[in-house]
Amino acid sequence: MTSELIVTKRRGATWYILWALVFLAVVIAVFFIGRADSRQARLELEEERSVLLRQVEEYEERIGELEQTNIVLQSAAQVDAQASEEIMDTISRLQQTIDELETELSFYRGIMAPELDLKGLQIASLTLKPLQTTDKVSFQLALTQVKTHTIFLKGDTKITVSGTLNGEAKTYDITELSELSDSDLRFTFKYFQNLSGEFSLPNGFTPRKVVVLAKTSGRNAQEVTREFDWTI
Repeated sequence: MTSELIVTKRRGATWYILWALVFLAVVIAVFFIGRADSRQARLELEEERSVLLRQVEEYEERIGELEQTNIVLQSAAQVDAQASEEIMDTISRLQQTIDELETELSFYRGIMAPELDLKGLQIASLTLKPLQTTDKVSFQLALTQVKTHTIFLKGDTKITVSGTLNGEAKTYDITELSELSDSDLRFTFKYFQNLSGEFSLPNGFTPRKVVVLAKTSGRNAQEVTREFDWTI
């Protein structure tokens, strides 16, 4: 019988150390790439906020000039009713634009929220508008993640409209008043997300308030609720 000698080559400690260093380098690289992406997104938000501030200042300056012009023209009795009305319309439009810009600015401040003791999922705003051509109401819901922007938030929202029907308290889920499904009210975002849609009110129903509940899924789930008065 012939004896065979089998030799197994063992990897030395240097080989394992080398691969451990490679793995560590990859982890560090991924970490810094992630931080760079987050920092870039934050810089973009701050730049948008600065642009809005400049626009507000420009419109406010323009309103001041128009108001001064109107005063001068009226005092000099050199302006007719139509010209004065045009100036007032322009001032009104500019003021509306400023209000819209300030709303956007407030929204971006809410995302950064350096002065507020808030963190995580927040319901920023709910805007309701009647549609001119139909009896429907449009809504836009803004959700934000304050301060902590390291993870994506995923979850669902529930919107209910409360009021009275034939003198009795009544609450409707918005999916009962529209063609929206639960999937239309789901969210996935890192900084903010807008959810929008349309719904109709039943005949004889008088709305009083809208309640929004937002809840994330998974571990460390967050849940926030906010009530809005019916303003239209």
